Parts: sequence; structure tokens; C-alpha cells
Amino acid sequence: MASCRRTFNWRVQRLLHTGHIARLHTVSWQRSPVYSVNQNGLRQLHALELNAIRVALVRNALLIEWRSEVEISSNNMVSGAHPKDYDAIVKIWLGNEIREFALEYERSLKSAKHYERIRAALEAERQIGNILYLVADSDLMLAILYHLTPLAKRIGFTTVRSFKEQLLAASVTTDADREMMTLQGFLEYGHPLYVNY
Repeated sequence: MASCRRTFNWRVQRLLHTGHIARLHTVSWQRSPVYSVNQNGLRQLHALELNAIRVALVRNALLIEWRSEVEISSNNMVSGAHPKDYDAIVKIWLGNEIREFALEYERSLKSAKHYERIRAALEAERQIGNILYLVADSDLMLAILYHLTPLAKRIGFTTVRSFKEQLLAASVTTDADREMMTLQGFLEYGHPLYVNY
């Protein structure tokens, strides 16, 4: 038991030292310190989840190309190709066709003003046909769905857990009033980039 506690304390100290968590000096619980995850820690959690999403696609031989937010942002600075710096732009195999979609991953709810800006950027998108939002849980999914729909652009929502476990069979919703469909069905509405006969 003492070894587990030493390991825990070592990990907490490491996270404190690297700036991923912060101690809340005005709060304690049962005479023990309380810590919070700060912005640096949240960015790391976001990056780790995106990596897990990418790995799920690779392991199932679906991924063709993954353009990261850094690549998209750099390209947008030069050419302004996309009105939003997506978390990724993904190309995958859908049977013998290649499909492309913009991917956004949300861990937490943002302000209504933030979603107004996102909505305007999504409406202005001209190059990407499908936008997929992966969210931490179904409550968050409904809240974001409320902020971003209806939208002229094709946008789908599912939980990250459902996506990683079911991939193309994951249930996707496009509107609170419509029936769910599979991710494969959602992506089939877009035009294929390539067909291999």
C-alpha cells in the first residue's frame, strides 16, 4: 500500500512540475490537497484522445490520410483553404471508395458565443462535404447539437467511445429530430474522392 501511495505522489509531483495540474491552495479534502487540471493538461488530454481516434482507424485499416490541426492551421495561414482549423481532416476507405471528412473532438461545452463563431465558420466551409463531431458523452453531444444545428453543411455527432468501439457502425445523429444512422451511412451521402473498381 505504501508503494502505491509513493507512486501516486511521484506522479502528482511530476504533473505539477510539468504544469499539467495545479494545486488549489484554498481547498482541501480530508486534510489532503486538491488539484485541478489546467489548460496545458487539457490540451494534452485532447491530443491523447485524438491520437486514440487515429489509432482506432489505423488498426482497422480504414485510415488513408490524417491531416492534423497544425497542418491545417499552417495551410490556412498561407491559403485560407478552410474557414476553421479543424482537429483533423481525415480520408478513410469506405468499401472501395475514399471518403473525406473534417473531424472535431469536444471534451467540454464552450460558451454560446464560441459556438456562434464555429457555426459561422462551418457554414462558410466549401471544400469539405462532411463534418464529424466526436464528443465525450451523450449529454455534451445534445448540447453541442443544440448550438450547431440546423446547419446547411452536413454535420454529424457521435460519442468518441461509440466511434472507437464501432467505427463505421457507430450511431450518428445529424439533427435532434431525425433518426440515428451509422457513420457509414452518414459518409455515404458525400461524394467519393476516389473509386477503386
